[in-house]
Amino acid sequence: MRAAVRPRRRVVVGPGARLLPVAHALAPGPVRRVIRRRTEKTYFGGPGTAPDTSGILHDPSGDTAAVSGGRHARLRTAGRRAVALAAGVGVAAGVLRVRSRRPFRPLS
Repeated sequence: MRAAVRPRRRVVVGPGARLLPVAHALAPGPVRRVIRRRTEKTYFGGPGTAPDTSGILHDPSGDTAAVSGGRHARLRTAGRRAVALAAGVGVAAGVLRVRSRRPFRPLS
């Protein structure tokens, strides 16, 4: 609703998305690989994995409709935020460790 009322050029959705720009700036290669794997695994299944339906444009979805969230939604969101923060800190620490191993070469 907030994006509809106050349009923005970029809308961040989910707790992990807030850390992505920072993680990508520190380690673009590993972040791209992780996002690619997650996207392929989560959003693109193999052929024939989705049931054949007529869609819901003209007919209601019936028994397949679901509402997510519920009583423990805040707890799950807090857990996801903690995991995303820990992953971001781990990536940053790994990048700093790799960068600290590089020998210093002064510009000539």
